[in-house]
Amino acid sequence: MIKARQCLIVLLGFFMAGALAAVASAEEREVVRYVSEIELETEADLGELLGRAENLFTAGELPQEEGAALTLVLHGPVLRSLMRENYAGSKPVVDQAASLSALGVVQFKACRSWMGSNGVDEESLQPFVTTVSYGPGEVQRLVREQGYIYF
Repeated sequence: MIKARQCLIVLLGFFMAGALAAVASAEEREVVRYVSEIELETEADLGELLGRAENLFTAGELPQEEGAALTLVLHGPVLRSLMRENYAGSKPVVDQAASLSALGVVQFKACRSWMGSNGVDEESLQPFVTTVSYGPGEVQRLVREQGYIYF
């Protein structure tokens, strides 16, 4: 009887340890996601921002996940650099952005409101750039509904 009780206590201990490990593992896998609304003037500004994101990724600070850890909601003249027709002149920054997008590190969204006011057609953007109707509204939605952290 005592041995059965001891075995039960040991098994219960293993079960509890396994359950706690599973909870800790699930908490470790929870990815913190960030969103920023950015109006950039130049391609050099975008290149600098992408360089920082790439450095954070290679340092292990930005994980490679399905559903990128960093979402950039862009508006401003820099969107012209992400147009298909401007690829040849913007190749380094477009390739870097496409790479970060393909790796699941950064998601790029463009503000349709800004685009409409500035003659940028949605279909002219690179395929890795999605559009949203209004940039500030998308940021608020991601923070409110999906728990993103605004920075």
